[in-house]
Amino acid sequence: MGRPFRGVQEPVPERVQAWADPVILDLVALAERLDVTGFEADFRADGVGGVPYDPRLMLVTVLWCYAQQIRSPQAIARACREQVSLRMVWQRDRVPTASTVRRFIGGHRSGWQRVSISLLAVCGRDGLIDVSLTATDSTPVTAPAAMAKTLSAARITVAIDQAEQELARLRRHLDEAAADADLTGFIEAGCGPLIRAEQMLLVRLDRLRDAEARARAHTARRRDSDPHDSVRIWQDRVDKHTTELAAMTERQNRKVADHQAKVAAGRKPRGPAPRTAAHHPGIRRKQEALARARARLTTARAADPGPRAGPVPANLTDPTARILKGKNLTRWVMGRLLTLTVVTSQIILAGILSPAGNDYPGLLPNLAATADNCRDAGITGDFGHHLADSGFAGPETLTTPAPIDGTLLVCVTNEHDQNRGRTGTSHTAHRREMAARLATETGRDLYRRRSAMVEPVFAHLLRLDRRLHTRGDAQHSETLAIITAYNAFKYLRKPPKPVKRL
Repeated sequence: MGRPFRGVQEPVPERVQAWADPVILDLVALAERLDVTGFEADFRADGVGGVPYDPRLMLVTVLWCYAQQIRSPQAIARACREQVSLRMVWQRDRVPTASTVRRFIGGHRSGWQRVSISLLAVCGRDGLIDVSLTATDSTPVTAPAAMAKTLSAARITVAIDQAEQELARLRRHLDEAAADADLTGFIEAGCGPLIRAEQMLLVRLDRLRDAEARARAHTARRRDSDPHDSVRIWQDRVDKHTTELAAMTERQNRKVADHQAKVAAGRKPRGPAPRTAAHHPGIRRKQEALARARARLTTARAADPGPRAGPVPANLTDPTARILKGKNLTRWVMGRLLTLTVVTSQIILAGILSPAGNDYPGLLPNLAATADNCRDAGITGDFGHHLADSGFAGPETLTTPAPIDGTLLVCVTNEHDQNRGRTGTSHTAHRREMAARLATETGRDLYRRRSAMVEPVFAHLLRLDRRLHTRGDAQHSETLAIITAYNAFKYLRKPPKPVKRL
């Protein structure tokens, strides 16, 4: 477990403990049971750099601040100086700065992974994890990136040329200043800002080159994709509308026939007579949608079968972010999709940032991560059913074997109809198979539990701050930190074990 914990070293006066949050001491006790060797492995062994802070002390600080909805590194560093609870734990004048907190959160992915696995092991030993039923869902989280900085590869190349010219001018100024004075005079001349400007330009150039490479790679993948993809997409849409239109027409004709039979028998029902299929507004809208889909299919078939053109943009501020539909579906945001898998006790088993813009590509990777995390944590229960909403009902999800034991229950209609036993009309074999699996009594009863399992997790996890505070690969570490903080407080709030009476 690494070096001993150097947190609370001296006895704390009772009056100070009364001022502090009592949960902080529970976190200190929990941190002693967690594996922090991943953080210690990242420390330099050659003695270069300052003395690192105790990883368990930093862990307690981050977990407590996240529970208090203090998410930004600047606010966490300020809380270390001002909050009584953290001052009681630190018991020293030297507290971490904002840059130290940011490096701890975003620079130790393996460390956070080991901590999260060890916390799952602790929860599993205390009986908080039952993998017989899991639920998966996604939500968009905002990245610290400006949507206006999303440009195509050609425009990014122009920005790179401008930055390189600016860097060349700056280096000429530095060379001239160094030639006119010795080293002492060079430093006294106030060239420190120029050196910092050079470093910032180098960081900016690295980010621009990364964005250019991603934009060109995405554009090449689109150009090299199958030119008949659009034909298949619109053919699938035509088949869907055709099947649903036939089912709607049949249901409406049945209603009209039943009404006419009752009138002929002298038992006229109350209310107006049902409209015929030709005059039903829902059927008319479906016919219009079918006509539009057929027109788009005709256009796709008549189009040039060559590769699809059109550049794919990338963001200059955070090349890993992409434009997504926001949570309220009324605005677009720059961010990433967070996919979580939880159990009935709402402990998070796995959470990943999906690189896609839709839900369904993130289901199978998240289930694979769930299986790996449970295996590493020593959770030996048998997986039962995995619940997911209609956003994950893609053809790849429904036709690819799941990377985990158990049965998938993915909704192929909307949540309202599924919970009320209305399976809808499926136009493909894999959708009909999933609909039949959900139509059983067991499938309906299990799927009704999905919303209550996973929706409150997102509500508590991101109740005040639905954004990430790091960029690039550091976002994976920050996601693990958020999940670890949530699971830690779920563990601390677990109900006490019943006392056995003899």
